[in-house]
Amino acid sequence: MKIRISAAFAASVLATPSFAQTSLPADGAIEQVLVTASRVPVDLKHIGSATSVFTRADIERRQTRYVTDLLRTVPGFAVSRSGGPGSQTQVRVRGAEANHVLVLIDGVRANDPATSDEFPWEHLATGAVERIEIVRGAQSALWGSEAIAAVVNITTRGGSGAASNASTYLEGGSNSTRNIGANGVLSHGAWTVDASAERLDTDGENISRVGTGRDGAELTSGHIGLRYADNSALGFQASLRGTDSASAFDPADFTTGLPGDADRITESGNIIAQLVGTLETHDGNVNWQARTAFFDSEHRNFADGAENSSTSSSRYTATLQSDITLADDRALTLALEREETDFSQRGIATFGDPNQDQSLTMQSAMAEYRHTANSGLSWMLSGRYDNYSDFGNALTGRLSLAYALTDSTRLRGNIGTGQKTPTFIERFGFFADQFVGNPDLDPEQSVSFDIGIDQTLADGALRLEATLYLQELEDEINGFVFLPGTSLATAQNLDNSSERKGIELAADWRISQQISAAASYTYTDATEEDSNGLSVVELRRPEHVGSLSLNMASRNDRLRATLVADYGGTRFDRFFPPFPLPAETLKLDNYWLVELTAHYQVTPSVTLYARGTNLLDADYENVVGYGTWGRAGFVGIKTDFGW
Repeated sequence: MKIRISAAFAASVLATPSFAQTSLPADGAIEQVLVTASRVPVDLKHIGSATSVFTRADIERRQTRYVTDLLRTVPGFAVSRSGGPGSQTQVRVRGAEANHVLVLIDGVRANDPATSDEFPWEHLATGAVERIEIVRGAQSALWGSEAIAAVVNITTRGGSGAASNASTYLEGGSNSTRNIGANGVLSHGAWTVDASAERLDTDGENISRVGTGRDGAELTSGHIGLRYADNSALGFQASLRGTDSASAFDPADFTTGLPGDADRITESGNIIAQLVGTLETHDGNVNWQARTAFFDSEHRNFADGAENSSTSSSRYTATLQSDITLADDRALTLALEREETDFSQRGIATFGDPNQDQSLTMQSAMAEYRHTANSGLSWMLSGRYDNYSDFGNALTGRLSLAYALTDSTRLRGNIGTGQKTPTFIERFGFFADQFVGNPDLDPEQSVSFDIGIDQTLADGALRLEATLYLQELEDEINGFVFLPGTSLATAQNLDNSSERKGIELAADWRISQQISAAASYTYTDATEEDSNGLSVVELRRPEHVGSLSLNMASRNDRLRATLVADYGGTRFDRFFPPFPLPAETLKLDNYWLVELTAHYQVTPSVTLYARGTNLLDADYENVVGYGTWGRAGFVGIKTDFGW
C-alpha cells in the first residue's frame, strides 16, 4: 500500500494492444510502429506486450484538455483525482503503485523525484501532444526503475519531416474555465523548428464535503524544439519544455479528519531539456545515439498566503545507445546510461529539521536481442544492470514473444522482472506531526507474467483483444506505518509479498465509414498481506473499470460527434479520523462519467466544437473526502493552417 507523499502532504494528511487505438481514425489507417516497446522502432506485429496508441487525431476528436481523460479508456488503467481538473492526479496500471508507471516526454524520463517519483499528471495538458505510446507490463529491463507496470511515452508536436503548419484554439466554459493554445511547425530542407504554448485556468468548484470555497487551478506550458535530419548519416535534435502551475486545495481538518475549506495553494514548475545526436555507420547497419537530458522541478506550498514548505529535484542523464542490424530479421541494441539526481526539502522547523539536501547516482548497462520474423514467431530478450550509489545493484530481464497463428490471430506473452528504488521522501522526508522517513529502505522487486491474444474479424473491421496478467511484488514499501507511541507515520518494506492479477478485454469495431465504436474492460485483483498474514485489498485500485465510446461523422465529414462513457468501479481508501482514533478503510462508490463532444468544420481551416462532461452529474470521490466536478460544458474554436 502506497499513497503519494508529495509537497502538498506538508499541509495536509498525508485502446487496445495491437490496433493501438481507442477508436479508429476516419480513414481507417493504423499506426504500425512503436518505439517504447524496444527503445527502437518495431512493427506492432512483432511486439509481445499489450500496447495502446493515441494519435493527434484521437486527441482532436475528444478535445480533452488533460491526458488522463484519455487514459481512462486504456485497458488496465485506473485514474484517481483528488478534486477537479488541476488537482493531484494519480494513475495506477494493473493494480500497481502510482510510481510504478514510467512517463517519458520525447524520450526523457519525466517522473518527479520531488513527488515520490510519480509523474504529476495534473501538469500534462494535451495541446502540445502529438502521440502517446503505452506499453503495459514489466519494462524495467529496458527503462529501469519505475517501469514495473507500464511505460507511457509522450511525443510532442512537430518533428523531422513534418510539414510547416500552425494551429490555435480558444475555449471557455463552466467554472470560469479558460483555455488557449497555439502550435507551430516550420520546416525548411533538413531543418525543422516547432514551438507550442498553452494556458489553462479555472476558478474550480469546492472539493470538500463542507464549505463554499472554490479550489481553482492554472497551468501554463511551453515547448520549443529544433531538429536536423536529411538523407545523410548525421542527425541532431534539441528541445526545451517548461510548465508553471498553481492549484488550490483543502487540507484535512483535524477535528473531522476530512478536508475542510482553507487557503492552501501549491505552486509548481518544471523544466525538461535534451540534446540528441544520431549517427549511421557501416552502411546504416549500425546506428548510434547520444543523449543528454536535464529535468528540474520545484513545488512550493503556501498557507494563508505565506510559504511554509517546498520540495525540489534535479536530474542529469547521459545515454549512449547503439542499434546493430545483424540480419534482415535480427538486431541487437546496447546502451550505457549515467544518472545523477538531487533532492531538496525546505520547511519551517518546529521539532526536528525538515531542511535537507540528498543525492543519488546510478550507472546502467542494457542489452536487447530481437528476432522479428515476418511470419511465425518473433521474440525479444532484454537485460539491464543498474548500479546505485545508495542500494544494492539491480539486475532485471524480460522475454517477450509474439506468434502469428494466422493472418488474423496473434498470440503474445511476456515474463519480466522489475525494480523500483525507494523515493527520497520515503527515505528522508520529514513533515512535522505527520511523517518521518526511513533511510534503510530496500528497493521493491517484482516478477510479472502476461499472455494475450489479438483477433481480427470481418476483414479487419472488428478487432478483439484479451490479456491475462499476474504480478508478484516483494519488499513493497508501505508509506503509512505508524511509529509506536507517536502519531507519526513512516515507511517500511513489507515482509510479505503483494499480488496483482486480472484480465484486460478490448474491442474496436468500424461499423461503417461514418461510425466506429470501441469498448474496454479490466478486472483487477490487487491484494497484500497485513501484519496478521491476512490478505487485504490494496487501496485506490478499483476491481472493475471500463469504457465505451462511439464516433460518428456526417457523409461530408464536416460534422463529427464522439460519445464516451467511462466506468469507475468501487474502490477502498484509508480515512484518518482525529487522533487517537484508529485509521479506517472505507469503500467508495462506483460511477459513470459520460462525455459528449461535437465538431463542425466551418471552413477547411476553422472548426467550432462543444463538449459536455459528466453529463449524468455523477457525485463521486476517488479519494475520501475530496469531491470532483459535476456536470460541465465548454465551447471552443480551433484553427489549422498549412503552408
